[in-house]
Amino acid sequence: MMKTEDLIYKMMTTNTGSAICDSGGAYGRHWERNEKKTLEDFRNEAEAVLKISKYKDRFEAYPRISLFHHLVKTLSQDELCREFNDLPCDDWNGSYYGVSSEGGAWLDDHGFCEINSFNSYNYDSYLSQVIQGTWGEFDGEPYVLLQVHQGCDVRGGYTDAKLFKIDGDHYLSLERCSFMFGEDEALDFYGNEMTNFEGNYVDGEELNRLCALKGEGEVIGSIF
Repeated sequence: MMKTEDLIYKMMTTNTGSAICDSGGAYGRHWERNEKKTLEDFRNEAEAVLKISKYKDRFEAYPRISLFHHLVKTLSQDELCREFNDLPCDDWNGSYYGVSSEGGAWLDDHGFCEINSFNSYNYDSYLSQVIQGTWGEFDGEPYVLLQVHQGCDVRGGYTDAKLFKIDGDHYLSLERCSFMFGEDEALDFYGNEMTNFEGNYVDGEELNRLCALKGEGEVIGSIF
C-alpha cells in the first residue's frame, strides 16, 4: 500500500521519455531534473518562493509554489483511490486523460461522475510544474484524476493518471501562498489576487512598497 506522499514522489520522478515536440530537449525535461532528487529533497524544498526583481524604480514579484508540497497538502487516498491506482495502465484508450480502457471501465462501473477537465498551463498558475487531469465525484465527494507534466514541451510528457481524493472543501486549482515582510507586513497570493496583512487588495504602489522592504532576490513563503 503506497502512501500518498510516496505516490506523488513517484509521479514527480517518473521518466516519461522524450517527445517529438520537445525541441531536442534544449530546455531540459522535468523528469531529468527530478530523478536526482530524493523524497527528503522534496520535503526540504520551500513551499513557496517569491522572486523579486527591479526595473528602474519599480519592483515586480512572481510567486512559485512547490508542486510537491501543494499536492501533499491537498490530496489523499481512500480505498477507491488505492484500488484504481493499483490497476495496470498499459494504454491511454480510456475516456479520461491518462487513463487506460480498463481504468476507464472501472471508473464508470464505480459511479465516477466527471465534472470537467483541466490543464494548469491554460491559466495563470503559480505551480512549479504543469498538471492536467479531470475533476470528478464519487457520491458527491470531490476527486481528481491527476497527471504530472514531466516533459519539456507542454504538449507531451505526462504521467499516467492517478486518482486522489481532494481534502477540504476547495478544489486543487485554488493556489494560495503567503510571504512575510516583517512582523505585521505580508503579501498573500490567491488566484489572480494580491492582499496584504489586513486582507486588503494590493495595488502597484503597495506592491512596490512591500518589495522595497526586501529588495531584489527571493523571499521564502508558505502555502495556506
